[in-house]
Amino acid sequence: MINIGSNKFENVAFPLAFDNRYFMLESAAGSDVWTVFTVQDGKPIIEILKNKPQVNDLSKAETNPTGIVTVSDPKTGAFLYKLRPGNKNSSIFGRINGEETEIKITDREIRIGTNTFQNNLVSGFAVGIIVDGNGVIGMGAGLPPELQSIFST
Repeated sequence: MINIGSNKFENVAFPLAFDNRYFMLESAAGSDVWTVFTVQDGKPIIEILKNKPQVNDLSKAETNPTGIVTVSDPKTGAFLYKLRPGNKNSSIFGRINGEETEIKITDREIRIGTNTFQNNLVSGFAVGIIVDGNGVIGMGAGLPPELQSIFST
């Protein structure tokens, strides 16, 4: 079980999915440690592994001196998302309806735009909270088949 804000995720592989990216969270020495997967051509791709950018053909990830990981399209340079790991205070920035939006994670809540998640229990789903690029939000979702074969709850 992992706690994010006041939300509990029990037997949940990915507490958060955003626009076809699947965010896995661990805690190490009190800090948030993120691993991010996506899928391309039927194959899982790791874009960020334990807060460290990974080399792949789908995206280019870079870390700045303050630890923010920015992920962009390697061909066009277009912004895809960025992740600011913190000590129970992380943020994920991505595009919802074409505008950059923050998913704020604090010790009390998960905030996505004007939606706030507090004191929830998500149990037995592969994905806890899922947000698509149009801003549709859901709780308790499955994984694409390419990730199902790797991860089970």
